[in-house]
Amino acid sequence: MDPLEVLVIILAVWVIVYLLGQRLPLKKYGVDVNPLYIMYRTKRLNKFLGKTARVNQRFWRIFANTGIAVSIIEMVLAAYFLIQNLHRFLYVPQEAEPIVPLLPGITVSLRWFPYILIAIGLALTIHELSHGVIAFLERIPVKSSGIVVAPITFGGFVEPDEEAFNKSPLVSKLRIISAGSLSNMVAGLLAILLTFALFTSSSGVLIMAVQDGGPAYRAGIRPWDVIYGINGSRVSNLLELALFMYKVGPETPLSIETSNGIRNVVTTASAENASRGIIGVRELISYNSMRVGEINTQFSYHLYTTLSWISLLMVNLAIFNMMPLFPLDGDNFVHSFLRERMKRGVKEARILLNSIFLALIVLNIGFSFIRYGLTPI
Repeated sequence: MDPLEVLVIILAVWVIVYLLGQRLPLKKYGVDVNPLYIMYRTKRLNKFLGKTARVNQRFWRIFANTGIAVSIIEMVLAAYFLIQNLHRFLYVPQEAEPIVPLLPGITVSLRWFPYILIAIGLALTIHELSHGVIAFLERIPVKSSGIVVAPITFGGFVEPDEEAFNKSPLVSKLRIISAGSLSNMVAGLLAILLTFALFTSSSGVLIMAVQDGGPAYRAGIRPWDVIYGINGSRVSNLLELALFMYKVGPETPLSIETSNGIRNVVTTASAENASRGIIGVRELISYNSMRVGEINTQFSYHLYTTLSWISLLMVNLAIFNMMPLFPLDGDNFVHSFLRERMKRGVKEARILLNSIFLALIVLNIGFSFIRYGLTPI
């Protein structure tokens, strides 16, 4: 099913659920139905968070203290990267890294939407639960916790008592604030390690679409087949396949090693260049096979892609969240510190830091669009 169709179905189901929620007495069960989200509050999660904080207090104390140090490092690294990247855009643009907001269908293809949804949902859940555990550790009451579901994402939420939080010592505030970012960073690094443990480096080329009636189709090649070699030459990734096919003309017999056996294909002339031979396959992706126990190519592809998006978003969200920008945790972190250490000028300093980081991000995004356009990845 096309990702856009999936999105339309999700939104249609959401409208139905919302309308039903307005008629059913769900609030007495802790369910709050709104146009943009559904929130389920449960005391069981509060008990779970409190129990988790008590199980190994020394571990969580070390975790929380590490979070403060890591948050400061993330803030500095974010500032350094943004400034350095802006300098590259101005003087060596070919070396600059594109920085674009994650907008499915605009800056990122809709094909990645389900994986992004999973990654963001997990990131939000881990982030919020970490805040909750450290809040209990620091003896800050948690008013409510539960699960929130929106049309295109989901996650957990924790609501510490704001008055108690504001009255707590500075170190307690910083521990609670930084816990979410550290948990995302740890989860991202674990996803990277798991990916390396489960999958080999690129070992072939996955076929996502086959031209009906084309050479590959007639030879028995189908979507989700993987090309491992052609005429005895190893094909480990898209580049190797492209380099091999660049030298192939029309009416050339090819023996293609696939995940479903050897397929004998005779190329036809390309519509764009009659001197070039094609086999009639599209939407090709470098494929990473599982090291052991591979079930099928679809499972391997979906698992690898999910882990890749989880690691990418977890690490980047951890760093982005610690930028001193309202309403991110980085702004709360810096504001809590400034309010404790400065007698006056806290508001002005907060506005200045927010303005500097906002300008750096906007300029990097602007130059990225100018140089790379809106072509989705």
